[in-house]
Formats: sequence, C-alpha cells, structure tokens
Amino acid sequence: MKKTNIISVFLLTVFMPAALYASGENIIQDSPDILRAMQAEMNRSVSRLQMDNLQKPYFMAYTVSDSAGSYFSAEFGAITSESVNYRSRRAKTEVRIGNKAFDSSLYVGNPYGDYEPVYGYIPVDGGYDSVRFSLWQLTDSAYKSALDSYAKKQAFVQSKNITELYDDLIPAVKTNGDYGGRQAEFNTEKARDYVRGLSGIFKKYPHIKSSGVNIFHRNRRNYFLNSEGTWFTRNSCVGRLGFSAAVNAADGHIISASDSIEFCDAGKELPAYTELEERVRKLAERLSASVESETVNAYIGPVLFEKKAAGKFFENLFVNNVANPREIWKAESQWAPGYIYSRAGELDERLGMRVLPPFLNVYDDPSVREFEGKYLSGSYIIDDEGVPVSRVDLVSRGILKDYYRFRAATRDFNLSNGHGRADINENVTGAPGNVFIEADEKSPYAVPASELKSRLIELCREQEIEYGFIVRDLGGMQSRFNAVRVYTDGHEEPAHSLVFTGTSLRALRDIVYVSKERNVYSLGWSPEADLIHPDILVREMEIKKSSQKPPKKTYLEHPYFSGKK
Repeated sequence: MKKTNIISVFLLTVFMPAALYASGENIIQDSPDILRAMQAEMNRSVSRLQMDNLQKPYFMAYTVSDSAGSYFSAEFGAITSESVNYRSRRAKTEVRIGNKAFDSSLYVGNPYGDYEPVYGYIPVDGGYDSVRFSLWQLTDSAYKSALDSYAKKQAFVQSKNITELYDDLIPAVKTNGDYGGRQAEFNTEKARDYVRGLSGIFKKYPHIKSSGVNIFHRNRRNYFLNSEGTWFTRNSCVGRLGFSAAVNAADGHIISASDSIEFCDAGKELPAYTELEERVRKLAERLSASVESETVNAYIGPVLFEKKAAGKFFENLFVNNVANPREIWKAESQWAPGYIYSRAGELDERLGMRVLPPFLNVYDDPSVREFEGKYLSGSYIIDDEGVPVSRVDLVSRGILKDYYRFRAATRDFNLSNGHGRADINENVTGAPGNVFIEADEKSPYAVPASELKSRLIELCREQEIEYGFIVRDLGGMQSRFNAVRVYTDGHEEPAHSLVFTGTSLRALRDIVYVSKERNVYSLGWSPEADLIHPDILVREMEIKKSSQKPPKKTYLEHPYFSGKK
C-alpha cells in the first residue's frame, strides 16, 4: 500500500466546486400548440374514428410529456459519460373499446406481449401540425390494438368462466387547469465538477475495485386530455446524485454499497460539497473495512434495518403490496401457459386486518413537498388520470384501511383516491407518492436511533444467541446482501454474501422497535415516489449463505495502486 504517493497525488488533484447555482438551462416553456393539437385530434377521433362496422371508442386519453435534462457520470476522477441539455418529447394514446363496466383495458392479448400503452417520440421543435400528425398515427395504432384486445378479452372471460368482474372505468369529476409544479435551473458545468471531484476520492482506497459517481437532473411538463373533457398541464422536477463502490472479499465475493441524494433545485437542496465528500469517504471506509469479512451458513434471530435498508424492507413488503390493486390478465398459449400477467398487491385482500404492529401508522400525502428540509420527488397535486390528489390513510394502529386506487373498481372500492400514476411508457395503476410511516407519538417502542443497537443486543440475549445482524445496504428482500454481526459484548464484525430465506408479510408484524428519527428513501417506482420511514428492529428473520459463486478475481493489481509502470 503506497500511502505517501497516493495522498500526494490526491491532494494535488482534489478541489471544492462552487454550489450548483442557477444558470438558466433546461427550463421547459409552455407550448399552447401542444394542447390545441391534442384537443383538435381528440375531437376528430371521437366523432369519426371507426373501422368498418366495428365499435367506436367510448373513451380516449392523450398524454404529451416534454422533458429537458442533463446527466454526467465519472470514475476515478474522470468523466465517463455525459448527456448535456438533452430535449425529449413523447406522447401516449389510450383508446378503449367497450363500456365502463367491461372494456379492452387490463388485458394482454399476446401471450408474449407486455402490458404497455401505445407511445412514441414526437418532434421537440414541431408545432401544432407536427403534434397532430404524431397523435393521429398513435391513435390509429391504439384503436386497432384496442379492438383486438376487446375481442380477445371477451373470449378469455367466457373460456375461464370468470363471473366476478369489476368496472374497468369508474366515474371521476371533470377537472381543468394548469396545476403548476416545480422546475429548477441546473448548472451543467458545476455538475460535471461535482462528479469528477467526488469520484476522485476513491483514489485513496486501494481495496476499492470499482466505483462511480453520477448526477442527473430533469425538468418535465406534462399535458393531459381525455374524451370526458378533463385536461391539465403540470410541471415536475427531479434530480439525483448517486455514488457507489465495490470491493472483493478474501473469498472473492463482491461487496458493494451505494448512497444517493434527491433534489430539484441543486443549489438549495443538495448538501454542501464538503458534506458530500464526507459521505463518499464513509462509504469507502466502510467497504474497505469489510474486505476481510466472512459469511455465515445459517442464522435465525433479530435483524436491525438501518436507513436505506429499512426503506427497501418497507418498499418490498409493504408499499409494493398495497399498489397495483387490479389483476391484469393475458392470453395463453401452449408455449406460454398461465393467464395472470400481473397480480394485485398481496395486502389488498387484507383490508381491515392487522398488517403492521399496533404502534405504527402509514399515510400517503403527495401534496407535501419536503420533509425536514429534504426534497420529496413524489409530490404532485393531480394524478395522471386527472384526479386531484388526496391524503390516503393506509394503516391506522397497524390495521390496513386503504390501498392505492385509480380509475378501475376493486372488490372494496368504486372510487379513485388520486393515486393513478404512470410514466409515458406505462399504463396507469394505483401507485405511491409520498409514503409516511410513523410511530404513535407516545409509543414506548419508538426510541432514538442510537438505542436500537442495544435493543438488538437485548433480543439476542433473550433468545440466547451469540450475535444479531445490522443491515445497512439492501437491494431487495430476495437479493444477496452484506451486513454486520453485532455480538452481545457490543463489538461488530462485517459479513457478506447473505440472503433472507422464508421471508413473508409476517415480518411486517414482527417489527418490535422503530427509531424516532426518520429517513427519506427514494422508491424504485416510475414516476418518482418517496418513503419517509424509521429504522426498524425485527424480532426474527432467517438468513443463510448465498449459493451464488464468487467471480474470478482480477489477475493483475489495480494499476494505480500497483506502483508499477
């Protein structure tokens, strides 16, 4: 390890970029031509679109998404890729055949197909005529697809003898207007400096085998119109700075970790550069210390999930299971058996039942724009079907009270709660915005985060086991992860290449303590959504060694640290 040379080179190259101040780039201007073109083509299609003697559409919707943004990535102090001030304009069309009780939606007519709308790119510098031309092409394709899906869906329901049907399109109040939203300017030169400088920090850590830093920022303006007369325009803004790294354990397994920060206005919502430097260093030091870690064959006992890992726990086991409230069917073939394309959220059938411990409550409120000074990217005030947002109380004292709903009826509800969400390449479904998980104010089971480790040790002693686990990085409940073993005397030892086994929704009810402090975690949804959650201590989980084999190690040492030319 060549400490002297490495530090000297690093100190000569490191710098502190100025804040990402406004520069006037990437702001999307309103384009009245877009909405006028949408309205004109909608009127024409509603009155005249009909193939031969087949059915006319009973419902249509257009969405146009106008975006501008930039992206930079860097490794080892140098830019590896960039996209500066890009522009993109896309449109999607929704055409439904049938009626509100039963139509062509929520069905995939091709056993190998995907459940997605008809969408495509349209000219970014075109006006009224080019937008109408693009919508005309997309509408024609969507209409033909809807006719095919409707006929096949009717035959499918009859062949499967499905009698429990819910309305495919439920009523909604007509809304019109510009619903504002945020946009922010972004300085691309300063962004380039940020990722270049932060990625250079990894030059101090010889054990790091791969690393990277990236930043992106996007402003977007959406235009929506449906055949019921609802229309809206809405702005949105999202940015993310992320960094990650990986090392090889002594047995060859890869140990990785990552961190990220969301923002809209980089100058106001990104931490100071010195704070970002410290976060990168802590990640690199934690990974470097895990090089000599070991794995474990099997474990049953308490697990403490901190920050990002706690967010992933709630996302996998709770949020994903109160979303997508309608089952989507698909056509079958002898080579593709099975007629369920996507099942409804697993918790949707447990309305009125206990799904979390009685000291926890959950609600979703997209109207909230920040939490403790941190930007929330899941904020909006009208959803992607033109339904105004409302706060949804999902769980009260551990009991499931509601789930995410859009304009499709379910067994329990015949009204949207303003959570119909979709990106331009997706069909709308019930999805999260800003999810808040909180403990009852006076609950003895909510303690300072600094006390959770001692509570973990207490549980280990109660269960007469040698150690428990702290998980800080987690890709998913079915993914390989790394953790820290915490022994009853308080000392810690890293462990790697672990997987959870036998995990079920029971783990949600097995939460015994949570932190009073809460973190903001970016959910893996599109459009963006955030989770505001505590750290959690789960009484019992099963862990085993991953069966995945380690990759072959590199034959030569990293050239920067080898000291050889």
